[in-house]
Amino acid sequence: MTARFETENLIIRPTVFDDLDQFYLWEQKPEVTEFFSIRDGQTREEVYHKFFTDEDDPSAEQFTILLKDGTLIGRIVLADIIAGWKAELWRIYIGDTALRGRGYGRQAMEAMMRYCFETLQLKRLYLDHYTGNPAGYLYENLGFQREGVLRKNCRKNGVLYDVHLMSMLREEYFAKSGSAK
Repeated sequence: MTARFETENLIIRPTVFDDLDQFYLWEQKPEVTEFFSIRDGQTREEVYHKFFTDEDDPSAEQFTILLKDGTLIGRIVLADIIAGWKAELWRIYIGDTALRGRGYGRQAMEAMMRYCFETLQLKRLYLDHYTGNPAGYLYENLGFQREGVLRKNCRKNGVLYDVHLMSMLREEYFAKSGSAK
């Protein structure tokens, strides 16, 4: 079940094929992929493959982040969705670096948290991030709890990186958001 959301400044909708070329262009930029395991030189076909694989996978959903004027600005991928239990926020980014620092990432995260806990009725949402990723501060501020460090758990361009595992439980979300269960 893929949904569409609106926030104060954003529309978050299911990804469509026509979005993929923009994802490919963003994912060629080191400032976008610095904290992801996307290898340098990823091909357009690899971006397409991920989209089509997820289209056929009930445990994955892809979303595109747009400004309300229709401008594409980012991407979200949920993975490991198990109905009534959990999901992984596998990827989220604002691809246009000129639009970072304006609260769009926070709005997108809050919309995904609402979707996961209120619509999908999940009990757990988790994510991981590389050491040094500034988004780690946002996740903590949103209420995600640190679970530990997976040492040398991700490989990018032949280099191994530590990743910090974080999660939010359903009861933590409702306590922080003030939403009704």
